[in-house]
Amino acid sequence: MIHYKNHVLIYPVQLKGRNAKMKIRRKVKYYLLRLFRLHASPHQVAAGFTMGLIPSWLPTFGLGPALSVGLAKIVRVNIFSAIVGAVLGTPIWPLLFLLNYKVGSLILNRDPKIDDIEEIEYIDALQHIPDGINSIHSSGYIFLIGAAINIVISSILVYLITYFIFKQYRVRILDKIR
Repeated sequence: MIHYKNHVLIYPVQLKGRNAKMKIRRKVKYYLLRLFRLHASPHQVAAGFTMGLIPSWLPTFGLGPALSVGLAKIVRVNIFSAIVGAVLGTPIWPLLFLLNYKVGSLILNRDPKIDDIEEIEYIDALQHIPDGINSIHSSGYIFLIGAAINIVISSILVYLITYFIFKQYRVRILDKIR
């Protein structure tokens, strides 16, 4: 596990010792270098990264990276940046699920049934989604409304931030990473 200020950030395969940290650090550096060295326009990279994060808002249960690649192909943007977005979005999906319930409850002016990440039953979330399509009074409907709003807002923000970083700081970041 990688900890930052007492928070677990990544659950890698159990690697032990100093070599494990070096391997993880080298892999992160390698993929960042590959991302910033892409011969694609800032638009292509930003849109691909955004497409990679979209499935993280939904209960895909392991299919997120594959869906990200599919979205990137449909929209015709950079596939590698979509994969990076999917990989970065995967560990934060419990937080994204909680935000879906919170935003959906806020928009529909209903009491949130979930107040903490530990209260989310992920299998139940998957089962509530078909109910949300059929009934506006279910928690699945709250989840879907929250997810739709969060996807739109986060996609716009992620695209703009990524585009700006690639347009303005690509060369400087590459110099620092090397």
